[in-house]
Amino acid sequence: MMRRTVLAVAALLGLGAAGEAAAQAAPDQLKTIRDRGVFRCGVYENVPGLSALDAQGNRVGFDVDYCRAMAAAILGDGTNVEFRTMTLAQGIPALKSGEVDMIALALTYTIQRDTELGLDFVGPTLYSGHAFMVHKRSGAAKLADLNGATICLVAGGITDSMISDYFRARSMTFRPVAIENTTQMYALYEEGRCDVVTSEVPFLGMRRSRLRNPADHLILPEIFAKSHMGPIVRDDDRAYSHVARWVHFALVNAEEMGITQENVANMASESRDPAIRRFLGVEGEIGAKMGLANDFTQRIVAAVGNYGEIFDRHYGEKSVIKLPRGLNALALDGGLQWSPTWR
Repeated sequence: MMRRTVLAVAALLGLGAAGEAAAQAAPDQLKTIRDRGVFRCGVYENVPGLSALDAQGNRVGFDVDYCRAMAAAILGDGTNVEFRTMTLAQGIPALKSGEVDMIALALTYTIQRDTELGLDFVGPTLYSGHAFMVHKRSGAAKLADLNGATICLVAGGITDSMISDYFRARSMTFRPVAIENTTQMYALYEEGRCDVVTSEVPFLGMRRSRLRNPADHLILPEIFAKSHMGPIVRDDDRAYSHVARWVHFALVNAEEMGITQENVANMASESRDPAIRRFLGVEGEIGAKMGLANDFTQRIVAAVGNYGEIFDRHYGEKSVIKLPRGLNALALDGGLQWSPTWR
């Protein structure tokens, strides 16, 4: 009996030591970022709306603002970001290797990427759908007209398989042309090397506006695949994944509460609304329990504004694209963007 007790105690001690070692080995991405003093974010080099340089040489874009929001939450300053430009195919390997802390490349949220690749999606930060753009001279006016078409696709994406599924179900065929990046893809499309390009509707609209003769190109009205997009972090650090997820929710929640980049300081100092005071960290310890400053939401909104401000700046009425909010309107307004309860 005594021997069994000793063995059981030894086994428990062994398990405890193993558990302690595992805990010590677990990554602490928040500490890594703070020790480094800069947030590293993978973005596209030149995809206006998502990530591009403005006339003053500043990097701007919808996904750029999400990188800045993360820096503001973790480091307290939305300018403490090191942007590393990369292609879609380079993004996931760069994230997995630790070269960057997050990739913001408008990757589509899929079950395989979420469950098999060790990734954790933020958002969706953008709801959209895939459509086709064609040369008007082709005569194509609907998806059924694309049977046998040559379609340019970015290598490393999932669009090829989505098109294959759609075409095969309708006994249609197509010829894929794999391209390294979107800039090259649209250049070859404009030269006539392929008949069709495909992307989410916002990106097609942006790209068409940059072609030499935008009026010569038609975005077909049908959507052939739904798309949920967002930045991605690794899924090996749950505390860090939670921060990334709730940074997005903070942007949406701020819009729901009417908190903007312009009024956030006044709201924090003057509002008597318990929900607003809790959200902005004036009351409670939500931030501290996440490993952040209690006022991290104030820092986020001060750095980039709320979700609606980000969308309008890069895709909406204040942008050259002027895309309606559509599915990306707040749930309160009939869209899909919403934030869980901030308690």
